[in-house]
Amino acid sequence: MNGWIPGILTFLLGLLFSKILDHRKLKQKLKNDILEIFIPVFNSGESISMPMADEAYRKLIATFNAYKRIYPGMFDREAERKLGELLSEGFIVDGEINKKFFEPDTIQDLIKGL
Repeated sequence: MNGWIPGILTFLLGLLFSKILDHRKLKQKLKNDILEIFIPVFNSGESISMPMADEAYRKLIATFNAYKRIYPGMFDREAERKLGELLSEGFIVDGEINKKFFEPDTIQDLIKGL
């Protein structure tokens, strides 16, 4: 019986370690998916059209909200709250582009902080 204890403990630690790694990989994949929508449109340094920017915004908010519903508690709560507030404000506010979208580095940092 004493010979089994190290084997059982090693197995259980392996399961725990595997779960932690899978959680980190999934979290990184989710952040990368959101960044893949954001970076080409809002942080490329090129001129973009309003329909293209609006479509990217819609994809960004849909992806973010879907991930929040499917994986609750996956992201950092503060970064999730701030990004949620930014996205809920909208891309167009009072007929003008939301000023926060003119600061792509700040939004990108929020996404990375998830």
